[in-house]
Parts: sequence; C-alpha cells; structure tokens
Amino acid sequence: MASLVPPPLRRRNFTLYFTGQIASNTGVWFQNLALSLWIVEETESARALALVTVCQFAPILLLSAVAGAAADTFRPRSILFVTAALSSLAAAMLALAASSGIDHLPVLLAIVAFSGVVQAFDRTAGQAFLFELVGARELGVAVSLNTVALSAARSIGPGIAGIAYAVAGPAMCFGINAATYGFVILAMCSMNAKRFVARPVRPADSDGARSAIGTLLADRTLRRLFATNVAVTVLAMNFMVVVTAMVTINLDAGAPQLGAAHALNAVGAVVGGLVVSTLAQVRLRVVALATMVLGGALACAALSPNIVVFLVVSPLIGLGLGAFQSSLGSAVQTLSPSHLLGRSSALLTMSSVGVAPVGAIIAGSIVDGASARWAMAVGTLACLVCGAVLARTPRTTRPRTRTDDKRPARS
Repeated sequence: MASLVPPPLRRRNFTLYFTGQIASNTGVWFQNLALSLWIVEETESARALALVTVCQFAPILLLSAVAGAAADTFRPRSILFVTAALSSLAAAMLALAASSGIDHLPVLLAIVAFSGVVQAFDRTAGQAFLFELVGARELGVAVSLNTVALSAARSIGPGIAGIAYAVAGPAMCFGINAATYGFVILAMCSMNAKRFVARPVRPADSDGARSAIGTLLADRTLRRLFATNVAVTVLAMNFMVVVTAMVTINLDAGAPQLGAAHALNAVGAVVGGLVVSTLAQVRLRVVALATMVLGGALACAALSPNIVVFLVVSPLIGLGLGAFQSSLGSAVQTLSPSHLLGRSSALLTMSSVGVAPVGAIIAGSIVDGASARWAMAVGTLACLVCGAVLARTPRTTRPRTRTDDKRPARS
C-alpha cells in the first residue's frame, strides 16, 4: 500500500507543507470569489473588476525577478513565514473594510496590490522550498503534487465560498482566508529542520540577477518551456473569461451549470496532476503530450452543441490543464541548476500568473468580437503548435540539478 503513495508524501515535512497549501489556497478562493462579487455589487462596474485583476497580478509580473533573487539568497522557509503573516494581514484588512462599509475603491485596490506584492514573493519561495523538502531526486514529483494541491483547493473553495458569501457576506470570506494562513505557519513550525535538504547557494553570485536569468534562458530546452508557458497561458488558459462566456452566452445556461463546469474542470486537474506525479522523471515529450491533450480538450469544448456535452468535456480540459502545469513545472525545476531554483521559479511565475491579465484581455476581445468558441479555437491552435515544437526539441541528456540531496540543511 505504501508503494502507491508518492515518495514526497512519505516525508513528514512535505506532507505538512502539502496540507498547509491546500488549506491556504482554499482560503484564497474564498477571497477571490468574495472580492469579485463584492466589487461588482458595490460599484456595478466591470472596469473596477478589471482594475482588481490588474492590481492583483501586476505586482507578480513586475516583482517575480526580485522575488527569485531573494529566494536564491535567503532561506525560502524564512520568506514563507513572512509572506504567510502578511497575506493574513491583507485578508484581515479586507475583512475590516467590508465590515466597516468602506466603499472607497482606491483603498480596496491598495489592499489588493499589497497582497499581490506579497504573493510575488510567496509563490517563488514556495517553489524553491520544494527542493529543501524532498531533494533533487523527488523534486519533479513534488512539483506535480504541489500543482495537485492548488487544483484540489480550486475544486473545494469556490462552492463553499459561494455558500459562505450568501449566508455571511464578504467580511466572513475574507476572515476565513486570513485564518487559513495560520495552517501554513503551524505546518512550517511543525517541520523537522534537521530533515531539510541543503540547496547549494553560491555565496557570491558576482554575475548578478541578469546573468542568472541569462544562464537559464541560454538553455534551449528551458527557453522553449518558458515560451510554451507564456503562449498557453495567454491564449488557452483564460477559463474565467472563456468558460463563463461559453456557458452563459453560447450555451444559454445559468450559474449552477457554470459552477459545475469549473468544479469538474478542477477535479480533472487533480487527476492530471496525480497522473504526472506517478512518473519518476518527466521528460520533454510528456510536456508535449500534455499540451496537446489540453488543446484537444479545448477543441471538443469549442464544438460542444449543448451544456450537457460541455460538462462532459470539462473534466478533460482539467485533465489536460493539470497534466500540463504539473509536467511543465517538473521539467523546468529538474532541468534548472540547484542554486538558481529561485530564479527559475520566478520565471515560471512570470510566464504564467504574471501574464494572466494579458490573456484575459485577449480572450475578452475575441469573445466580444466573435464568440467563446473562437477563443477556444485559438487556444487549441496554440496548444497544438507548442506541443509539436516541444516534441521536436532534442532531449536534454543530463539534468543539471544533480546535487547531494542527503546533506541536511541549516535550520
């Protein structure tokens, strides 16, 4: 039975981190849903909602490089303690604003922007921390399982958050998110520091951050993986815009069906991530196959004649999404030099979360100019082309994160 459990989950430190991530990311979904509904109710402005998205993600795009350098300079665990506390503070400030009736939009946007700055450092440090939890040999599987944690939270959070919002309002949802970061802090305090794996960090990186990023991008395989991440994120993964438009406009369905589509998508993403986590090593062809699977699922969704067919296809979209994110993240982390894992995590964040607002604008323009079906068709084409390019990329013969993962790290 133990052999069925992925190796990282047999490590107490990683299991604690994994559990904390599910809890905190479920809370994030409480905040995201409540914030969107609250802004729309208070302002009745789609432009205000767009400003929230910009304030939330722009800091991640602008600061990820700095966050990557910090994760390669300081202990990621120390950074995560700080970001968990500050994220909880930001959520508490939103809860206070909601309960006190503050309707001054700039104040709300400032809190969201502050949260975005914190998240830029949190996401990057979290990815770099995985190496210290499991070492080089299990890093790829750990990255896949971390994606599973995010997908699991996405399958749980929105439904429960919708009920909480209807019953208790936005302040309660923000308060719940603030409380969930306590699980992260408790999990990290409960870890055995003696079991951490040492990640070599060059004491004097005289080349600086630009040279470090250049070292990563000089590798053709990594360069293509990052480019694929940008292309697929911008053109194919705008699900909040495209799926919403497809369900409500093209298929003339309502909120229950939309919620079901997102939930089924998330369940499929969990399965896709778990499938990738069973692989001892994620090769480039696995990423290529996952990218093509996502493209094929989007094509089927675009051709759905009714809501029933679309709901049947939704888990397949999630399957492709989970497999793509897990396999690409695993491949990038495995191929990156150990002392540059912070920078590679930063590039991953910039090429996914950071460019998400750009993708939302493009998807919205295609939906308004044509339809959600055409937006999905563009995503299909992007995935198939990127998958074909990756499949033709010569395989890297020797990963460069080959460090002794048995040395204990400093606490």
